[in-house]
Amino acid sequence: MKNPSQILSRGLLSRSEQSSGKAGEAAKYIIIIWNQKEQVIAFPIHVQHAEVFKYTKEEAPHVQLVSAGFFMGDTEALWVGGESTSLDLKSRPQDTALVKSFLTSPDRSLWDLTLVTANGGAK
Repeated sequence: MKNPSQILSRGLLSRSEQSSGKAGEAAKYIIIIWNQKEQVIAFPIHVQHAEVFKYTKEEAPHVQLVSAGFFMGDTEALWVGGESTSLDLKSRPQDTALVKSFLTSPDRSLWDLTLVTANGGAK
């Protein structure tokens, strides 16, 4: 499966769309099961949850959707919650720990589409 930054190169987001992904700004996430592990995919607030999952599922049909929602802040002051209306799926209490772990992960850049778009689009 391609990682989401590679998926972006197929046109999910354009370079002109602005999203800085800075602490304090809201972002969206989905949690999938990929390689038998729950994985967070973060993306800008203006992109629908269903669109990110659609592109992910096209690349890896075996991927399972677990939860979806929003987050704001950083590892010191983090809010995680809400729901995806486009997927009809709610966030879970354990998503907070997953998002916090994601935000401190050295592998974050592979799954954080807010960083990709803040840097001018997929490379």
